[in-house]
Amino acid sequence: MKHIVFVLLFCILFGCTNTSNTHHASKLDSLSFLLFQDSTNITLLQDRAQIYLEKSQFELAKKDIDQAYELFKNDISLLLKRGEIYYNLNKTRVAKESWERCLKINPNQIECREKLTELLCIVGSSNCKKMIDTLALLSNDVISLSLIVALKEQKEYALTIHFLNTLLDRQPENKEALSLLSVIYSDTSRHNNYFNIELSEEYFSKILSLYPNYAQAYYNFGKHKQNLLQYRKALLLYQKNIELDPNNKYSYYNMGFCSIQLESYNQAIDYFTQAIFIDNTFLLAYHARAYLYNLIGQDDKANIDWKNCLMLNPSYIPALKALSQ
Repeated sequence: MKHIVFVLLFCILFGCTNTSNTHHASKLDSLSFLLFQDSTNITLLQDRAQIYLEKSQFELAKKDIDQAYELFKNDISLLLKRGEIYYNLNKTRVAKESWERCLKINPNQIECREKLTELLCIVGSSNCKKMIDTLALLSNDVISLSLIVALKEQKEYALTIHFLNTLLDRQPENKEALSLLSVIYSDTSRHNNYFNIELSEEYFSKILSLYPNYAQAYYNFGKHKQNLLQYRKALLLYQKNIELDPNNKYSYYNMGFCSIQLESYNQAIDYFTQAIFIDNTFLLAYHARAYLYNLIGQDDKANIDWKNCLMLNPSYIPALKALSQ
């Protein structure tokens, strides 16, 4: 009788199907059933939290992981998962505390250290580089691509190149690594001492030979040619980018800029118009088109675009100056 009551209760909670069409219960249902019998089982709570995490049901995941954490606070896998769940809930303080606690228990725990390092780099902590250095020592110079990107954002170009080359030693065709190197070697900003035309061309060519439909690489290569004042070549590369990514407003904007340099003003207006068609809040495109309308003597159209600029930004000084003349 007790067994029958339990089965009936399970059916009420989780639903029963016709026995002739019985299927294996999902893992989630199975875990829920087991937890109904043993609600303090830390392993089961973690497993269900992981499923909720994978399903982006973060509040449900949090409920399970909090219950498990109350039962035992020093389990590394639990702390790792707790940090990830809270991070997805944008509660970075708890995520940070979880991963720090994990490292206090085991300073050599790579995954916890990597998660904590990524978090510190994302929030702009001054400890970001120091954490990456420690992680690299523990992992034989193998760090995640997101951390390599963080180093690039901090303008640590030498280290970025070092880690990218280490990654390419293991994965010679890694698209993201090749792309980052092509961008670094083509970067003409004053903070970058690694600008190298030959190497940039080499990496752009390599990545496009491996990934001929990689739209971002065509855009980056086009920007590189634009920076070198090779406007016709830049236009061809931007055009290829647009064939693969028709809604890239920045390609159209840059094509407009290149066309201005080539004195193809009507073509430039068409490109800026297309950029605005994609994004009618694109202030710089309105500005550029207004400038061109002024240049070719179509002042009425120019004034309309200057007014559009002011609708987007009422204190936009170039538009205020242009309309006051």
